[in-house]
Amino acid sequence: MPSTIRTFTAPTRIVAGLGAVQQLGEELQRCAGVVAVVCDRGVAHAGLLDRVQEQLEGVEVMLCPLVDPDPSVDDVEHAVEQATARGADSGAALGGGSALCMGKAVALRLRNSEPIRAYAGRDRAGSPPAPCIAIPTTAGSGSEVSNALVLHDASAEEVVIVRGAGNAPRVALLDGELLRPLPRRPMVEAALDALSHAIEALWARGATTFTDALALTAAGHICDTLPRALDRRDTPELQLLLEASAMANLACGSAELGLVHALSSAGTVRVPHGRQNGVLLPHVAAFNRSVLRPEAVAAVVRLEPLYEAVGFDARFDDGEIDVEEVGRMVAAAARHPFALNNVRAASEDDLRAILAAAGAPDGAAARRRVVGNSPTAM
Repeated sequence: MPSTIRTFTAPTRIVAGLGAVQQLGEELQRCAGVVAVVCDRGVAHAGLLDRVQEQLEGVEVMLCPLVDPDPSVDDVEHAVEQATARGADSGAALGGGSALCMGKAVALRLRNSEPIRAYAGRDRAGSPPAPCIAIPTTAGSGSEVSNALVLHDASAEEVVIVRGAGNAPRVALLDGELLRPLPRRPMVEAALDALSHAIEALWARGATTFTDALALTAAGHICDTLPRALDRRDTPELQLLLEASAMANLACGSAELGLVHALSSAGTVRVPHGRQNGVLLPHVAAFNRSVLRPEAVAAVVRLEPLYEAVGFDARFDDGEIDVEEVGRMVAAAARHPFALNNVRAASEDDLRAILAAAGAPDGAAARRRVVGNSPTAM
């Protein structure tokens, strides 16, 4: 009998395939009353909201304020006030990770009366959220299958994370057609975010055979597909990329994450989340490499050629992060549960060395500490 018992859950029903968004009206008709629609501002401006609304004949909807990147707890309360005034009792979210987190937060608040900040942590809400349908337009966050939502709070140094059984969307519609308009840089950063979910699930202490199967497959699909999808925008490849993103989140949703996400948890660092994770991933891989299982090493060695193929430099730009922000990232990571879940324990000096190797301003001494395992040695 194993000494450690772990669980794997995947509560979201996934409808995947080109044209899947056409199922939205049918799915929403199963929800009673008014549907609160949460949408990413960029997605709306790209015309995708209009396309989705074409599927809503016969469904009573109200549109919440459009979502900008990194929504705040105040944004959630403002949207909930409007949704409640209109009698909304279910939700739909369209966009990238920010819109999907916002949609899940609104759904949770529709059934729970305290401000969303009160539910930070795990399983703090008294009632499950209202039904929510998620429609991702990026292949990155995988938030459409996750029971976690991440928000910002101007009064807090760390992001607000709300997790709980039942918080995942009831249905996710994965339609690769919706990825076509995505500009190159956001597509790259989103895909590297998804790749960080897959690879961190491989070096997480909570990894299982179930999460390994999903993580390895997802990482392989992203490495194989991303360069072609960027250049050709063939819908079958975009569909595969989107499904790999969801698979990666299903993996890390049960295995949990590691040092990459611990370091990117400082809410006051305003580098986009996908970019932070993309930059940090090879350097955490270098730090972990000596203790990785062979299957994780096989995934890690594909990072350098992938980054070269898509033209992504795994270093922060000069001035992108200052010394104070380095300190906040280290402090946030040092007390984060994901650091404990990482296969190799890391001291604060180790965390500073990882950031220094990634181009953060922490001095030459820290740079020399990064284990002789530079990402180029992969």
